[in-house]
Amino acid sequence: MPVMGDQPITHKVPGKPIQVQIQSIMLGLEGVTGAKILRLSSFVVGFILLALWFDLERNHGFSNAEAMESAQLGRHLATGRGYTTYSIRPLTLGLLQRADPAHAADVLQGPTPDLSVAPGYPMIVASLMKILPFNYVANAGHLWTYQPELMIVAFNELLFFAAILLLFRVARRLFDSGVAWVSVVILAGSETYWKFCLSGLSTMLLLSLFLLLVWTLLRLEEREGGDIPPGRGPALGLAAMAGALVGIGSLTRYSFAWMIIPVLVFTTVFCKGHRVKLTLAALFSFVLIFGPWVARNLGASHTPFGTAGYAYLENTRPLEQDRMERSFDPLAEGHRLMRLHGMVDKFLLNESRLLRNDLPRLGGNWAWAFFLCSLLLPFRNQPLRRVRAFLMGSLVLMALAQALGQTNLSIESPEINSENLLVLLAPLVLVFGVGFFFTMLDQMALPHPKMRAAVAALFTFAMCLPLALDVLGPPEYAGISPYVPYQIQRTALLMKPDELMMSDVPWAVAWYGDRRCSWLTLDDGASFAQVCKLKPVHAIYLTERTTDRSLLTQMLDTPQSWGHFLLGAFPPSRSPQGMVPKDFPLTTVLAGYVPIQLFLSDTNRWDAPGKK
Repeated sequence: MPVMGDQPITHKVPGKPIQVQIQSIMLGLEGVTGAKILRLSSFVVGFILLALWFDLERNHGFSNAEAMESAQLGRHLATGRGYTTYSIRPLTLGLLQRADPAHAADVLQGPTPDLSVAPGYPMIVASLMKILPFNYVANAGHLWTYQPELMIVAFNELLFFAAILLLFRVARRLFDSGVAWVSVVILAGSETYWKFCLSGLSTMLLLSLFLLLVWTLLRLEEREGGDIPPGRGPALGLAAMAGALVGIGSLTRYSFAWMIIPVLVFTTVFCKGHRVKLTLAALFSFVLIFGPWVARNLGASHTPFGTAGYAYLENTRPLEQDRMERSFDPLAEGHRLMRLHGMVDKFLLNESRLLRNDLPRLGGNWAWAFFLCSLLLPFRNQPLRRVRAFLMGSLVLMALAQALGQTNLSIESPEINSENLLVLLAPLVLVFGVGFFFTMLDQMALPHPKMRAAVAALFTFAMCLPLALDVLGPPEYAGISPYVPYQIQRTALLMKPDELMMSDVPWAVAWYGDRRCSWLTLDDGASFAQVCKLKPVHAIYLTERTTDRSLLTQMLDTPQSWGHFLLGAFPPSRSPQGMVPKDFPLTTVLAGYVPIQLFLSDTNRWDAPGKK
C-alpha cells in the first residue's frame, strides 16, 4: 500500500476505475491536500459555531438608528415605493422646501424622498427581501428578536466570511500562508466585527469592498512591474475597477468617498508608465458610479449629500446631540464665526479621543502595536512598501474624516456605529502586524522547529483571548432598551397609513410599524407647529429614550422643551387626561404606557385600532 509522499495513482486499471479513483483521493488526503482540507474545514466549522453562538446568545435586535433606517428603506424599495422614507427629519423637510419654494407647503402631502442614507446597502437589503421569506409581523413572545433582523444579520455574517477570504488572499500575496492563516483566525476571533454583524449596519459590506480594493491595487502594482506595457490592457481595467469600487463604497456610505484620494495618489505615484491614463481611468469610473446619485441629491435638495452633508455641524454649539437633524434650518442657528469655532473645537476634541482610545484598540485586539513596530522595517518587497504607504495615507485621511464627521450616533454607541471608519482599515493593519511578528519570530533561536508553530499559536490565542473570555463568561445583559419590536409595532398600528406620528424613535416606528413618523422637533411650540402646518400630527409617542434623559437640563435650557411637556403630560393617578400645554392639539393619553412611555393622541384609538 502506498505511503505518505508517494505519487497518487492516476492511470486507469481495467475493471476497477471507481476503486482506483477512490484510492487516488485517499492518497491525496494523506498528503498536503488533506492537511489543507482539514485546516479549511476546521476554520469553516469554527466560524459557523461562532456565528450560531452570537446569534443565540448576543443578538438582542437592532439598537442602531441607521440600521433601522436602512432596513425600512430596503422594504420601501422591495415593495415598489421608491427611495422614500417613513422616518422624516425636520431637516429633510427644510431642505426640500428651500429647494422648491413654489411647493414648500406640499412636502408632506406625498412620499418623502430620503436625503440621509446612501442607497447601496438598502438596495442590497431590498434584494434580500425580494428573494427570502421575510415575515414583518412581530412576535409578542420574543421581546428583542425580529425575524427580518435575523435574516439581515445572517447576510452580514456571510459578508464577514467573504471579507475573511479576501483578507487571506491579500495576506498570502503580501507575505505567505502562515501570515495569512494567523491573520484570518485573529480577524474571525475579533468580537468587534461580530458585533458589527449583529448591528445590521453596512460595515461588513464596506469591509469586503475595501479588501477587494486593496486586492485590485495589488494586481495593478504587479501589472506595472511586469512585462505588460503600463497603461494598456488589464492595467487600465484594474485602475478603472479601483475607482469603481470606491464609487460603490461611496454609495454605501458617503464618507467612503474620501478613499478616492489615496487611490488616485497610488496610481499617480506608483504607476510610473502612463500614470495620467490610469489616474483618469480611476477617477472617471468613480464619478460615473457616484455622480448620478450626487446629481439626484442636488436636484432634490440643492445639496450633494442631503442631510449627511451637515454632519460637520452636529455636536457643535447649539446643535448638540441630535438637534441638527431636528432643526428645519441648522445654518440659522448661530453666526458663521461661531459655527467655525465650534467645528474646530469638535475636530480637536474628537481627534484627541481617537488618538487616545480608538487607535490603540483598533479592531478589538493588540495588532496596532505590532503594526507601529512594522513601520521601522525597511521591506525589500516593493508591493509591501507600496501597500503600506497606501495604508498609512488612508489611516491619516480616515482619522481626520472620522473626527470631523462624528455625530450623535457615535455618542449613543461609541464603537459600533456607521461613523467608525478606522475599523474598515483594521484588517490590513492586522496583516502588517502579524507580518512583523513572524519576522521577529524568524530571528528567534528556538530549540526545536515545532516551537515556532507553538509560539505562533500562543500569539493567535492571546489576540483572540477577549472573545474566548466572553464566550466562557456569563450572558450579556441587554439593558433597558426602547426597541421592543412588538410594542412599537402595536403602537404604530393604532395609526392609519395616511396619518403622521411624531416620536423620539421615528426610525423604529418606520421599521417595525411601517408608519410615517416625524422626528421629535426641537420644542413643543414653534417647531412643532411648523410640522403641523405641513401635515397634522395625530399622535406623539415618547419612549425611554426621552424619559431616561435629564429632563431638568432640558427645562432649564428652553422653556418650551419636551421635558416641560413630558412632565405635564403624565396623567396623575393614571387618569386618561394629563395637563398638556394650552391649545395643544393632542389631548388623549393612553394610561397603560406611563410612566415609562407616553402615547398622546388626538382621539381614543386603542379601543378601535386603525387597520393596515
